Amino acid sequence: MNWQPKTDSITARVDEDVCMLLASRRSPEELVQVVFLEPQMALALELAQAGGFVLQGSEAQMQQTLAEHPELIEPGLRVLNRELMVESGGIDLYAQDAQGRYVVVELKRGRATQHAVSQLARYVRSVEQKLGKRAVVRGILAAPSITTPARLELESRGLEFREVSALPSATAPVGSASAQPSLFD
Repeated sequence: MNWQPKTDSITARVDEDVCMLLASRRSPEELVQVVFLEPQMALALELAQAGGFVLQGSEAQMQQTLAEHPELIEPGLRVLNRELMVESGGIDLYAQDAQGRYVVVELKRGRATQHAVSQLARYVRSVEQKLGKRAVVRGILAAPSITTPARLELESRGLEFREVSALPSATAPVGSASAQPSLFD
């Protein structure tokens, strides 16, 4: 399987009983050559609607954007800290909800799995231990989607899921230079 950004040319040919797929683009200059040694099937598809394909940025970009726009996770949410270190690791977003309850937010750039649920549960437990029994700590897993087993485990642990896919642009920190433009731009 091959996917690449917009190409200037894509061809397939057979040379000396070997099938090859060639895809190239001029800027940046790139050539992908795929050789099929024992092809079973070859299929080329063209995306009918460009809006149907969404490419997310990095998890760091996602974290920055949601820290600046926590209302995308939940109205009234206020971020207190990013990458807060606790004994079980670094919490992506440590926040407080409109009712004053503490909220641990674990971000996943792709589909959330049971591993992410376990990670979130460890972070929530660490914060609960640190704050004591009187503090109410919620856990939210924010991702574009979640597997069915992960959703079931999340619900059984009393944790929450928020679908987060299309995000506004994050504000770049002053003086920062990026070698590659943000995918959120």
